[in-house]
Amino acid sequence: MPKMIYLGILFVLTLLVVAFAGMIREKQDRVSKSIFTLFVAVVVAVVANGIFIMTDEKAIATVSHSVFLACIDWLLLFMLRYVYFYTDNEEKQVKWMTPCYLVAGLETVSMLLNPWLHHVFILKEAFSKSYGAYFYPTGYSGIFYVHLAYCYGLVAWIVLLLMVKIRHTARLYRKKYTSILVSFLAIIICDAIGLALNLPIDISLIFYGAAALIICFFTEFYVPQAMRDKILANAVQIAEMGVGCFDISGKCIYVNRRGKDMFYRYKHLALDEDLSVAEQYFEGWLKRHWKEECSEQVYMEHFEADDKTFNYEFTVQRLTDEEDVFLGYFITCIDRTEETEKYREEHFRATHDLLTGIYNEQYFEERVTETLRTAGKPYVMITSDIKDFKLINDILGTQRGDEILKMHAYFFRERAKEDDLYCRLNEDQFAFCMPKERFTEELFLDVMDRLADTFANEYFHLQIYMGVYEITDVTEPVFVMVDKCNLAINTIKGDYARRVAYFDDALLQKKLEKNLIINEFEQALELGQIRIYLQAQTRRDGSLLGAEALARWIHPIKGLIAPDEFIPVLESAGLVHKLDLYVWDLAARQLAIWRDQGRDDLYLSVNISVQDQYYLDVYDVFTRLVEKYDLDPHKLKLEITETLFVTEMENHRYMLERLQAYGFEIEIDDFGSGYSSLNILKDIKADVIKIDMEFLQETVNVDRSWSILSALIRLIGQLHMDVITEGVETEEQVEALAQMGCQHFQGYYFCRPMPVDQFEKKYRI
Repeated sequence: MPKMIYLGILFVLTLLVVAFAGMIREKQDRVSKSIFTLFVAVVVAVVANGIFIMTDEKAIATVSHSVFLACIDWLLLFMLRYVYFYTDNEEKQVKWMTPCYLVAGLETVSMLLNPWLHHVFILKEAFSKSYGAYFYPTGYSGIFYVHLAYCYGLVAWIVLLLMVKIRHTARLYRKKYTSILVSFLAIIICDAIGLALNLPIDISLIFYGAAALIICFFTEFYVPQAMRDKILANAVQIAEMGVGCFDISGKCIYVNRRGKDMFYRYKHLALDEDLSVAEQYFEGWLKRHWKEECSEQVYMEHFEADDKTFNYEFTVQRLTDEEDVFLGYFITCIDRTEETEKYREEHFRATHDLLTGIYNEQYFEERVTETLRTAGKPYVMITSDIKDFKLINDILGTQRGDEILKMHAYFFRERAKEDDLYCRLNEDQFAFCMPKERFTEELFLDVMDRLADTFANEYFHLQIYMGVYEITDVTEPVFVMVDKCNLAINTIKGDYARRVAYFDDALLQKKLEKNLIINEFEQALELGQIRIYLQAQTRRDGSLLGAEALARWIHPIKGLIAPDEFIPVLESAGLVHKLDLYVWDLAARQLAIWRDQGRDDLYLSVNISVQDQYYLDVYDVFTRLVEKYDLDPHKLKLEITETLFVTEMENHRYMLERLQAYGFEIEIDDFGSGYSSLNILKDIKADVIKIDMEFLQETVNVDRSWSILSALIRLIGQLHMDVITEGVETEEQVEALAQMGCQHFQGYYFCRPMPVDQFEKKYRI
């Protein structure tokens, strides 16, 4: 009967061990893994011992008992490994157990050979009234006692590790290590008692199984309530947030250290032993703010202390038990000051210009849109633009330039009212939006004057332009309003007499027409809408020498677009070089046609703009062009203006000399319209000088104009250059110019610019 009881106990222990092993199998931490291996060793030992007790065969009993003794080695080894990990030793220290594994391995081999060699123990059969027939080991050899010494050495090692950990760990954690140590020692003592009593059945396995279950329970599942309370109390005490608890009567039963510090800063009242001050404050707050239907309320408090603004976030929670019976209040207080300041800083950086401290363009647009939507009264948009601001930075340095910008913003801020909005748009442009009823030019002219006076010096006078737009459509995008102000400014740039310009619909129409020209230009080239008109260059008697090729845009809807309408637009958009390339090719092609018709005596002159020098290799373009159409370079004359030589004169002169060396003739167009005409004559060797028509316009000093013109024609002749006077409109002008020595003419008197077919018909080409 006792045998069956013992086997029943082993069976129950085995089920429990398997159940616990299943619960911790999926855990990946090293402690759980070590417990799992310990459970595996226990199950193997239980099975082996159960077979030993149940069998009637001596050979089977010998094998099973040998396996059981080998399992004891591994049980203790896995227990030692578990203790290593449980006491927080380093992974590398476990490697010192390698010799122990080797010894256990040798002992296992030795035990497994015992059924054949009988070198460790032998079994004898005995009979007891209580147990019946059973086998018991005897005849132990020295190998067995080595095994026993090895096992007790492992026991001592395990005990030592636990005792050292208990000695050096915090008092709070000693209980969990002590429980393991006590359980282990109790098992060893019980095992020793069992051996001393020399019982027919080795009951030590029950103790080892129980130990494994106890260890698993204390390690994986059990945390003493006192430990939980202590850890929680310490955590609350050192928490970064303030914590307070009030019972149902409003009595303050707890405030942590952080809460006391925060309350002192908040109310300048100390909460040491006496918590009644907190109770009085909380009672007042409940009366003012607490809503009975709420279980939690969050609110923010802003206050000044120590010359600084603090922001506290309070959370008040209503505490109840499991039956929803009211227990009291739990309050937390978090200092949000740093977060609030960081948010404000980030918001400021996102919405303000960092140099001037006023709104940036994006946030200005948002605020203006919002304001106009709800204002209910008319507003005006004003933008300002500092003339030649880049030059100011170059001359005075960026630091001085920044001072100008900051002062500009300061003057805006100084004059702004509550419903005014202003910002820095870009490098040197500002915008101001204000109610129309308060707008006056004088207000902003005063800003400009003060700014100019503040930074006036001998090198330059600060010039600021202002564009004004009366907002008629509050749903219009703000950037469109700003563009309209800038359109107005563009009409007065360069005019020192005017500083304020107002937007009107005519400016918008002009802007739209300009955009239309730019948008349709490329298509106009592709469709052949750009054509050349020819204006004859003749002798005194009207006989034809050649012609100047002029660009004309024949629009399918608008008809003829005058050159002064589209060429300036293309120049401002950086597209005029494409127009010139197209016109040059048309002119060269026309020369080739005339040559094939037997009129290789005629020439065409084409214009080279200043922009062509920056976008094109002019020499390469023209040399390829005459090669393409097999032309005599003398028949394609190149007209340049004096403005070409304002900058980089040496580079341009070198380019012209190369063209002349190739065979092209250079004409200086609009001579006399610039301020350095004599320098041009001195430095540039042209082939033809075209005298600007302004010389022929009537002035109050007619005689002086004609005297200058006569002297100029003689001077050009002495420099071995030909003269063409353009803009000739009357016979009297022709006769007078001929007497001065001019033989070539271009003007309405002889021929207006006309299409190629009309030109050919007129001159019978």
